[in-house]
Amino acid sequence: MRLLLLNLLRKPLRTLLTVFGVGVALFLFCFLETVLMSFNAGVNMSDASRLVVQHKESIIFELPMSYGSRIEQIEGVTGVTSASWMGALSQEPGPDGKKREEFFAQFATNIERHLAIYPEIKVPADQLRDLMNDQMGCLLGVKIAERLNKKVGDRLVLRSTIWAQKDGSPIWEFNVRAIYTSDSPTFDQTMMLFHLKRFDEARQFGQGMVGLYILSIADPGRSAEIAAGIDSRFANSPYETRTMTEKAFNLQFVSMIGNFQLLLRSIGSAIVLTMLLVSANTMMMSARERWREMGILKAIGFTDGHVFLLLIGEALAISLLGAAAGVGLAWLLANVVHYNPKPDFFPVFYLPGESMLAAVGLAALTGFSSGIVPAVAGMRLRATEALRSV
Repeated sequence: MRLLLLNLLRKPLRTLLTVFGVGVALFLFCFLETVLMSFNAGVNMSDASRLVVQHKESIIFELPMSYGSRIEQIEGVTGVTSASWMGALSQEPGPDGKKREEFFAQFATNIERHLAIYPEIKVPADQLRDLMNDQMGCLLGVKIAERLNKKVGDRLVLRSTIWAQKDGSPIWEFNVRAIYTSDSPTFDQTMMLFHLKRFDEARQFGQGMVGLYILSIADPGRSAEIAAGIDSRFANSPYETRTMTEKAFNLQFVSMIGNFQLLLRSIGSAIVLTMLLVSANTMMMSARERWREMGILKAIGFTDGHVFLLLIGEALAISLLGAAAGVGLAWLLANVVHYNPKPDFFPVFYLPGESMLAAVGLAALTGFSSGIVPAVAGMRLRATEALRSV
């Protein structure tokens, strides 16, 4: 171990720059994994026991409110709620006195039913009671509440880009009555929920209609059967339905931007390849400079295995030090500091544990791959040839 440490410190600047290069590469790899996770956040938070019912033609078309009670009659359905997209921007005064607009998801729903279907949402009992007693009340996720600098009891003003009130005004006002949290790191905590009854009575058009239905089922294994039963019940009606799992529903939105996963994976692969080349070049240079020393080690009794492990260990140490720096910094920014470069676009932004393990695994593989050639050459080196070449 001491000899390994001395070899690393032989050329400290070169070692430092190599560790830095590996660290930067793995930091970028982790950042891409975090972005990819953010795009798939809706898919990752999906539950197999939840189904979504939308209009057969497109999600932009609405369904009658009367469908809710009829869906509840389907065998295997344990709960039903509806959700209508608000499509609004917050209207908050900025530091310069101008209005600062923030985009985030807002849904009009039956809050009590919605919370029963989504046990991931945690709301304090006293706040929930106040929310249910105030038709102008709303429920905010803790992260969007922090972005908007809102707390329980504050006023929230939104400008809808879709729905106007009966007087023609696009401005909607709400009372922040509750703030929810979640124990799941993949659950969106930037949403706003408010009362469907107030929304339906106040809007200028679309009364008696909702955007989609979300339902819970007793047996996820029967999801296809239950989905087919719902769609057949409304077949040949003016508002035909398309029922799918929550995961399939969320995948629709991911697919709209193309095969983004392939793009990010390709960039990540290029980063790993570059990291491998940098590390391999360093190890080859280091090994070539020490042919005589390896010959001396063998002459004084070091075995071929000792020389092999020494060179492989050096390559692994450099790669793992780079992993500690790069992955550690990515974890610190994403999971501790909670840095989010685009909070209105990435409602969930954190580095999963499996991605960190993958990065460390890639570092170990890179270290082994870059060190195997010089290590094998050193193992096969004869002491007499090494000493004669100098």
